[in-house]
Amino acid sequence: MEKTLKELAEYVGGTVVGDPAVKITGVMGIDDAQAGYITFISNEKYTKKVHQTNASAIIVSPKLKDIKKNLLVCKNPYLAFAKLVELLMYKKPVYTKSIDDSARIDKTAIIGEDASIHAYATIGENTRIGKRVVLYPCVHIGDHCTIGDDTVIYPNAVIYNDTVIGNRVTIHSNTVIGSNGFGYAPDGQSYYKIPQVGIAVIEDDVDIGANTTINRAALGETVIKKGTKIDSQVVISHNVEIGENSLIVSQVGIAGSTKVGKHVTLAGGVGVVGHLKIGDNVTVGGYSGVAHDIPDNETYLGTPALPIQRMRRCYVIIERLPEMREHIKTLEKRIEQLEKRDSLPQSKQS
Repeated sequence: MEKTLKELAEYVGGTVVGDPAVKITGVMGIDDAQAGYITFISNEKYTKKVHQTNASAIIVSPKLKDIKKNLLVCKNPYLAFAKLVELLMYKKPVYTKSIDDSARIDKTAIIGEDASIHAYATIGENTRIGKRVVLYPCVHIGDHCTIGDDTVIYPNAVIYNDTVIGNRVTIHSNTVIGSNGFGYAPDGQSYYKIPQVGIAVIEDDVDIGANTTINRAALGETVIKKGTKIDSQVVISHNVEIGENSLIVSQVGIAGSTKVGKHVTLAGGVGVVGHLKIGDNVTVGGYSGVAHDIPDNETYLGTPALPIQRMRRCYVIIERLPEMREHIKTLEKRIEQLEKRDSLPQSKQS
């Protein structure tokens, strides 16, 4: 597909600086872009690269509109980039809207119109599959599940019994939803398994990456609310609740019964202990360990996680610890010498 820069600006709601008639055929990163492609800058620290790129146009924020290049100026360059990738380069999959002969579907299951159920998928009893749902090969849907309209589940994903999944949900390969939570009661020298009799609920417009696990509740529900995006290799334990439009990045682990607010970002590798409350609009930096509640509208960092400005001061001190240790050793020697001198009789001191 080929579009003029003017057409692209109209599509994303931006304005053109430079030649509106320049032809664009695709989108590339700023280091690799060639003539005929548009690139973008969403972080101002990469501004110097605009003079090195061979791209025919650059998507920028209004702060950078004075650059002497063909520009597509918009408030959110990263969002514009995403929309243009979709427009110029993304090929939407075409599904067969049929059921493969090798699929195993219980006779009590209800399958919606135009569903695409691929080879060796299995669907349990009394399960409802919505309209235009896509189940890739070897997907397993258990008994008494509900899968909403336009949901896509990729190969080898496993949906345990009683799970509820909303509309327009995407679940990538090898993800498991509704498995047992980690619950054991001490019984002398061993542990007694606590039956996990709750369910897992995934609301509308949630995306879940590959190899992620979302446990069912011990009692009640584990809930991922609408619009939340979960990366690959995430573990969400029993009775966790994640609020609307949150971002959970890869390798995050959230222990049981924690409540995460809306518009929260947990960066890669964050660990959250159980029974906490993380407020709305919170950001937790990568590889932080959250051991206490976090109020609304805060950014935390570190292990244990602290408000970011405080933790940055801690990091400055940590970097100086070797020098501080040597300084302390010097002070200790001086104190020792002074104490020895003070302990001598007056005549010897003189």
